Amino acid sequence: MSLVQPSWLLLLIILPMIVVATVLSQRASSKAWQQMVAARLRKQLVREGSHKRRWVSMIMGLLACVLLIVVVARPYGGATSISEQIRSRNIIIAIDTSRSMLVEDVAPNRMSAAKAMALELIQTFRNDRIGVIAFSGAAVSMAPLTIDHTAVHETIRQLDTTVIPSGGSDLAAAVDLALETFKKSERQSNALIIISDGEDHSEKIQFAGSEIRDAGIAVCTIGVGSTDGGIIPDRRTRDGKFRDLRGNTVFSKLNPSALQQLANAGGGSYVPASSGADQTIRQALASLEKTHESGRVIEIPNETYQWYLCPAIILLILSGLIRSHLFAGRIPKVTAGTFLLLLSLFGTQSLEAAKITDRALAAYQEKDYPAAMELFAEAMAETQGNEQRVLEFAQGSTAYQLKRWDVASRYFSRALLSKDEKLQEQSHYNLGNTLFQYGWTTLNPAAPDTGENPFLEPMRKLYSQRGKPPEDPSGQAQLTEADIRRIKTNWQDAISHYQASLLLNADNSKTGDNLKEVERLLKELEQAQQQAKQEAEQEQQQQSEQQQEGEGDSQDQQQDKGDQPKDDKGQQGEQDQDAGADSSGQQEGEHPQNQDDIGDDELQQPDQHPEESEEEFAARILREQSDAEVRPVRRRLMQLRRPEKDW
Repeated sequence: MSLVQPSWLLLLIILPMIVVATVLSQRASSKAWQQMVAARLRKQLVREGSHKRRWVSMIMGLLACVLLIVVVARPYGGATSISEQIRSRNIIIAIDTSRSMLVEDVAPNRMSAAKAMALELIQTFRNDRIGVIAFSGAAVSMAPLTIDHTAVHETIRQLDTTVIPSGGSDLAAAVDLALETFKKSERQSNALIIISDGEDHSEKIQFAGSEIRDAGIAVCTIGVGSTDGGIIPDRRTRDGKFRDLRGNTVFSKLNPSALQQLANAGGGSYVPASSGADQTIRQALASLEKTHESGRVIEIPNETYQWYLCPAIILLILSGLIRSHLFAGRIPKVTAGTFLLLLSLFGTQSLEAAKITDRALAAYQEKDYPAAMELFAEAMAETQGNEQRVLEFAQGSTAYQLKRWDVASRYFSRALLSKDEKLQEQSHYNLGNTLFQYGWTTLNPAAPDTGENPFLEPMRKLYSQRGKPPEDPSGQAQLTEADIRRIKTNWQDAISHYQASLLLNADNSKTGDNLKEVERLLKELEQAQQQAKQEAEQEQQQQSEQQQEGEGDSQDQQQDKGDQPKDDKGQQGEQDQDAGADSSGQQEGEHPQNQDDIGDDELQQPDQHPEESEEEFAARILREQSDAEVRPVRRRLMQLRRPEKDW
């Protein structure tokens, strides 16, 4: 026999307590009668019960309690393995992640509406194998065909327009990747569902339709957006509008013709994204044949608690009847046994996880945060569902106290999956605080004693130290432009989470105050960055002008100095000619400043070898001091060309 939860057996310690309580109660009752009734009248007035019956009744009651405790422990003998037999189809959901999916002609934007539509389709096709493809200028398989819909659900929630770096929109690439995936699965029941705004820059729709007809797969399409369209937002521009290569604002709208063409080629249907679109797709794919497949293997324990419950009930009844002299008409009182019987009717819960959670909370209150993190991790391994989301929120709070911002943001993000709106609100709020603290601690601005922008000094250090070593004398890593971009992104995400928290609870004043404060600090950070860039450019321009002026003065001085050696050289030559000595080579070697064509280093005139002729000596000098062999060749950096259509 095995027990699912042996901790329930700890209730056996109450049995000695019951025995002691019974003995003391009998003694107290006997003393009370002795004090109340005289000894000579006791036999006439008091009817004493049989001690044997009393002890037999108590023993039966104790045995019944033991059996009920065993019942509560849920004993089982072995387990039965059951393999689920399901009928499934292969369904690939292709989601458009191009830049045009950011248009806000549907609430909140096309990307969010497409992800919501995909999640509804997962709920519709519960028993089918589902895969996910993301496509823009290229197509990428994000999740293989699987019956693990939880993993597919998480994959879809993490999609955004930055998951594929190549810009543009290529519906044909998504079709090609889906056909290739279907070929590898070697199944006949295949369907492709495309969720897109219909924009296609590849001009290969005709070829994609031919491939769909040849492969014989079912294709359904869902159009996201409106025919009126809207402007593509871009946070990198001042006015927040995306522009093409010519500088024109890009306007995107729903193009249903391309999606209808693909649906017609696959014998499916085209439907705009709406609340009933999933049912329309389900009806369109109803004729698709399903194949049998083995699903999960479930282990069902063979419970044997009924073998202990029936004797426990019988013992309780007999115990009451014996105490009541069988026909005394009294109702037997079985308080402890009845209580345990009621406990057996309720579902059991892991006491071990509750104990670990209590220890973790105690460690958190004592500010022993490392120990609290370890205990919360142990408790999460023993729980699931909403209880696990609560523990993830607690783990995020602990990591926040330790200033481990990356760990805190990860656990707060998991807590957002909870169905409890209050927990979602607090998770959004704390996630916003975490993202803000990450940027603040990275910048580490000084306290603004004056009215000056607090981020101006870090920005000045950043742009004044370009080209210098990545560490300052104190050994701390310097701030980089990549850090600034990451900080701005985190603060923008923090603003989004504050707004989401306010949607769940608009009366939370702390969230509103934090939202306004982060918006103000983000604006000051951008202003400080722009001002520091301008100051650095002005400083660099001044240094360049001073350097040019210095080079001009140096050239004038060099020219003045160069005239004097020529006169000395001429006079020396005349003296050498008068003296009849040939020392012109040594005289030239004493004035290397006249030969400034090669560089700033001093040059030494090489000597002529005895076996060299004049022509060989001159050729060697030219070869050794040639600019073409000495100076490095500058390479032009290759610039990547932006495609004409990248939205």
